[in-house]
Amino acid sequence: MPIYQGSRYEYSTIDYISTDVNEDAYPVVFYQFSDIGLISYYEHTYVEGERLDEIAFQYYKRPGSWWYILENNPEITDALNIVPGTVLRIPNV
Repeated sequence: MPIYQGSRYEYSTIDYISTDVNEDAYPVVFYQFSDIGLISYYEHTYVEGERLDEIAFQYYKRPGSWWYILENNPEITDALNIVPGTVLRIPNV
């Protein structure tokens, strides 16, 4: 599985290559959190019917950046079923 240009992992360091039972190779990204605590956030109260791509467009003007929001809200386990009233952390990237 390649890491595609424009992917959130595009500039990441590959820690190692993993293989599955079919011998297909998958890069495993090394996470380094040297800037943890330095990120500022907006707070957005989720309203029923909203979608993360729409929220990403509202804050970043790029709907494809919805994953920034999802990665900074680890308590959300299902991006399609967010409880209305949930306060989302929107990283200022």
